[in-house]
Amino acid sequence: MLTQLRLKQWRKMMHFHHSNLTEGLRPLDLEHMVYPFFEVDTYRSKMGEDQDVCVLSFQLKDRSPAKDLMDFIEKGFHYVLDADVSAGESNDGDYYVFVELPRESHLTKHITDILYGITKLTGITDFKFKFHTNEAQYDATEENLNAVIPSSPADYVAMLGDIRTESVRKFFTKTLMDDFTLEDDVITIFKPFGNRIKLQLVQENAILEGTDGYAMDEATMSEIFWLTKVLGDYNINKLGENFVFSNKNNTMLLKRID
Repeated sequence: MLTQLRLKQWRKMMHFHHSNLTEGLRPLDLEHMVYPFFEVDTYRSKMGEDQDVCVLSFQLKDRSPAKDLMDFIEKGFHYVLDADVSAGESNDGDYYVFVELPRESHLTKHITDILYGITKLTGITDFKFKFHTNEAQYDATEENLNAVIPSSPADYVAMLGDIRTESVRKFFTKTLMDDFTLEDDVITIFKPFGNRIKLQLVQENAILEGTDGYAMDEATMSEIFWLTKVLGDYNINKLGENFVFSNKNNTMLLKRID
């Protein structure tokens, strides 16, 4: 699956043997240019499937130092699959450097090595990071990197499943339940006294315009009343054979299957 990626790694490794790690840059050349924070797997990989490739993103204050950091990382670390600079500046006027690494057992060591190199260029010794959609920030210690970032495709798939399940579970904050499962797109809510209800998750974070398609007949109102009674005080409408559930600013398109 990673044949082409590994070929690029081999070519870079050959170049690495003839390159100096600090070629073109001196210690502290990027001081005050790099933010002491980076993100992991927030952005999609260009080189392969996300489960196979880990993407780091560093934020810088100008395009020129961002280009310097990109060149430093791409030329200095043979295991880096690709490094790139964002096409334009962000809303804050900053630029991002994206670094793609193979998701394998040495991932944490590779990230630590890159951070060590950036430390020499910036003087930053206390990097923090966040993973995927989780807003929690962690100190970029080897222990935290190992604990938070999945270092194999199987671990990545499992972790994303856990994150998705927890996100859907949080949506149903108004539902009294004994247990909750999400398998593929089927939500099973286990109610007290052995009752349960199954819903198919048609679309998460649904964005629906207008209400012209909503059904308002007596049978539909009866269904909505029952769902509200069983699941809680959500704003519920019916669209075709699906139900639109809203909880504050979050909306889901669901189909009752049991």
